[in-house]
Amino acid sequence: MTGWQDETMADNRAPQGDGAIHAVIVAAILENPVLALANNFLFTLNAQVVAAVQLVITLAAIAIIAVRRPSLSRTFVVAGCLFLCCTLLKFVVTGSFNARFLYDSAMLPLFLVLGASARRFSPHFVAILVIALLITAVVELVFPDLYADVLNPRKYFYFTRDWVAAVTAPDASIAASTDIYLGATRYTGSFFGVAHRAGSLFLEPLSLGYFGIICAILFLHAPRIATRHRVIMILCCLGLALLSDTRVAVFLILAAVALRNIAGRARLRWLIAVPYGLLMAVMVLYFVVQAMPGDLGLRLGVTAEPLMNALPLNVLLGGVDDTKVADSGIVYLIANAGLIGFCLYPLLAAGLFSGEGDQSPVAVSIFLYLMVALVFGYAPMSIKTACVLGYGVATLARVRGEAEAYAPGAVMPAGSAP
Repeated sequence: MTGWQDETMADNRAPQGDGAIHAVIVAAILENPVLALANNFLFTLNAQVVAAVQLVITLAAIAIIAVRRPSLSRTFVVAGCLFLCCTLLKFVVTGSFNARFLYDSAMLPLFLVLGASARRFSPHFVAILVIALLITAVVELVFPDLYADVLNPRKYFYFTRDWVAAVTAPDASIAASTDIYLGATRYTGSFFGVAHRAGSLFLEPLSLGYFGIICAILFLHAPRIATRHRVIMILCCLGLALLSDTRVAVFLILAAVALRNIAGRARLRWLIAVPYGLLMAVMVLYFVVQAMPGDLGLRLGVTAEPLMNALPLNVLLGGVDDTKVADSGIVYLIANAGLIGFCLYPLLAAGLFSGEGDQSPVAVSIFLYLMVALVFGYAPMSIKTACVLGYGVATLARVRGEAEAYAPGAVMPAGSAP
């Protein structure tokens, strides 16, 4: 691993003072497997226990932010307040307030601010996370019975996720049986030829695939990493996407590599139009692909149909039927923050409000990932992937307007965002 030290700032091996931030990220990633072990061997958990543990992790992140008090750009803060106003406007118009949405939508901005508290990006720390997930995924696929016996994802999600229990016939044998995640096998078969969709430490495949694309983007754009190590880590991230059988993640990793040299040329005024353009593209493609084989028409319909059936006022200000939000992050955002909130959120969550002119290629690539992934659900807003996304973007891109992009060889002051 000497190449890492030769080509990377020596400080990047273990940035002094960032241990607490790294601990919060590790806790967010290990939340599911630790609770699954407890559920399998100690006592039966429920959704309230899981929510309480996640709240403790969130409060720890907030405590670090309160101590570090990172400087944020005025644009970032104003955009966050504007998004909050969109959610409150929906409450005024409909009389319905979704506290869970407020929490979910806060994850990405919160971890951006936590990342802004870090002194610098540590490629070694992220590499360890990726390798640990990859090794666990390989063990899961080679020894599926052992993986199920130890972590028992089916039992864990049955007792801690209401929607899993709702789609599973009541079965007293679940408490005494072992099995992998309910959605680990596709009814159409694996797209990449794996035995089942690996969930690794996340216990479910979608987060594993999204974690792969996020970390691939970070390694793709992180400065001062030896080329051989950069390639190895991107291939490891691609491995996560392939083993999770997540087609979107594989496509996005390849797209990020292809667009690496032009991602940083985008300007904010161009990117503002992307959410509107994506929404129109989804609506048009929904009608085009319905007659084609595959499930793409069905997936796009989860977004298109609720919006077409809603009143224009509910699309604009919020209140769209979101009973199927698990399959459409776009509908989830529009239902609870209106059209303006939906168009604003990916820009905010990707850390693009960092000043005028060209944008950081990391933030642009993350923005494109969020735009595509939100078509297929709101998993990108999960704490499991939000933690490393916020950390990476805030330390490699610009979160505050006054800050410059990450400067190789520069030592960033404590509590400032690069």
